[in-house]
Amino acid sequence: MKRVVFAGWVAGVCCVWSLAAGAAESGPTEAALRDVESGWSRAFVTGDVKALDDLLDPAYVSVSTSGVPRPKAEIIAAASRFAVEHPNTPVQPLPPTSTFSVKGNAAVVTHHGAQDTSVDVFYYSQGRWHAWYSQHTKLVSAS
Repeated sequence: MKRVVFAGWVAGVCCVWSLAAGAAESGPTEAALRDVESGWSRAFVTGDVKALDDLLDPAYVSVSTSGVPRPKAEIIAAASRFAVEHPNTPVQPLPPTSTFSVKGNAAVVTHHGAQDTSVDVFYYSQGRWHAWYSQHTKLVSAS
């Protein structure tokens, strides 16, 4: 009887450890955020309205390099147009210059390009990352 109880206890502990490990991997991690950023690019070029709607917070705003703010609905409409106008556009991998900073349930991703820098601000809620704000800034030459 003691062996059966002990075996049950060991199995229970293993299940708890397994669930905890799975929860940590799907939590607010940099790896999960990298996947979200890649998925965002894929959703935009393919016009995946559902994926974009799920990712972007209802109050999401993206500010262009010219300072024009665009709400979530405009970004989703732009993705739909892009997919129609540019079918089969390959999804580009994240640039190696992108940086990820995760602090608890908040994160900032910065993409450094040759002509501009963009910053995406995220929060983690209900088991997934949500994009809240993006800022795009032109780089100026230091002359």
